[in-house]
Amino acid sequence: MYKFFKLRQITVTCPLCETVFATYEVVRMPAMTRDTPVEADLHRILPDAELRSNLLAMCPNCVYTYWLTGFAQHYFLPQVVPDTPPVEPAKKFAHAVQSARKVNNHALDRAILALNGYWCAREEGAPGGGEKFLQLARVELTAALSDNDWSGNRSRYNYVMGEILRLLGEFDQAAFFYKKVDRKCGLPFELVDRMHRFAREGNKNPIRLPPHIVEAIFVPNMAQTA
Repeated sequence: MYKFFKLRQITVTCPLCETVFATYEVVRMPAMTRDTPVEADLHRILPDAELRSNLLAMCPNCVYTYWLTGFAQHYFLPQVVPDTPPVEPAKKFAHAVQSARKVNNHALDRAILALNGYWCAREEGAPGGGEKFLQLARVELTAALSDNDWSGNRSRYNYVMGEILRLLGEFDQAAFFYKKVDRKCGLPFELVDRMHRFAREGNKNPIRLPPHIVEAIFVPNMAQTA
C-alpha cells in the first residue's frame, strides 16, 4: 500500500525565525474511492505514521511546527541546509498544537492537529492508542464550539465531538452531541444514527466505515451517478 504514496525532500523557510531547512512532503496520495479505509471519526487511515507526520514541518532552530503548507518553499538544495529534527510522528503533532497555541491560532485548528496526533499515534502503534491526544482534542474542540464568533459547520463538528467522547468512553456526553447533529452536517443520517446507537450501547471501539458511507461523504459525484 505504501508504494502508492510518494515523498520528496524540499527546502522551506520557517515563518517565525526565517531559518531555511530541509523536510519531506507527500507529493502523491491515492485519490479517495469508496474502498478507501476511513473510520467513523472521518479520518482516512494511512499505511504509515510517517506519511501523516510529513503533512507537518518542524523548524530545527525554533521548533515551530505546523502544516507544511504554512512554510514557504525555498530554492536552496536540501543537501546544503539543516534537516528537520528527527521526532517521532505522533510527538510532532504535540509540537504542532503547542506552536498553534503560541501564535494564537483558533481552537478548531488546534483540535484538528490534536486529532491528527491521535490518528498518527494509532498508525504507529503507540502505547495507550493516543488517548492523550483525544483528551486534548476534546479540550480544544470544546473551546472552538464555545466561540460564538466562529461560523463554521458546527453540526459536523458536533458529530466529531460525539465521536471523540464515544472513543473516550464518555457515552452520555457523546449521545448529547450526536443529538445536536442536523442536516447541515452533510453526513448520512444512517451514520449519525448508528454511532448514536453505539454510544447508547457502550461501544467505544474505533469503527471502520462501510464503502457506501465513504462514497456518500468523500466521493459524492460517484454516489450521485451510480
